[in-house]
Amino acid sequence: MGLTAAKPLKTKTDTLDLLGPLITSKTRLKLLLRFFLNQNLSGYLQGLSKELDENTNSIRVELNRLEAAGLLASELDGRRKLYRVNPSHPLTSDLTSIVRKVSGIDALVDRIAGRLPGLEQVWVCGDLAQGLQSEHIECILVGEALDREYIEQLCNRVEELTEKTVQATVSMELPKEQMGQCLLVWAQEIK
Repeated sequence: MGLTAAKPLKTKTDTLDLLGPLITSKTRLKLLLRFFLNQNLSGYLQGLSKELDENTNSIRVELNRLEAAGLLASELDGRRKLYRVNPSHPLTSDLTSIVRKVSGIDALVDRIAGRLPGLEQVWVCGDLAQGLQSEHIECILVGEALDREYIEQLCNRVEELTEKTVQATVSMELPKEQMGQCLLVWAQEIK
């Protein structure tokens, strides 16, 4: 009886491919991504069903399981139940970290934030900011005198690592109209 070596993990970062063997319910996985990519988001049963393109019963079963496990909390809003991440659960930060790692957000922050002088904030926008799986990473880099050529090189490296396209926009500040649509993933510590 011998051990067989596992096949090397491909770098394809499709979140469902990476976490699928650990979390066998695709509906549960979509809900974890939806809630833990951006913990500021909340959702109702019907809205989540439409947003994630899953039937209502599957969503209901998984929401009940996640709530029973303490990962999600809920409150009644009229006749509807509003779900959100339970920030006091001991695994909340770990799940957030895992989801951000497999979505490519960590690669973006690791490659850009520490290497770009003058950078003040990194915001993720688009589908990822809404807690949805995406093959694209849209971000806004906020800072003064940022080197666009160097940013392009860093983004190319993130694309190689994640196999996702990266669209980086440089700005002096986050446009107010995008404030509710983007997720702050990194900010310069104020000294």
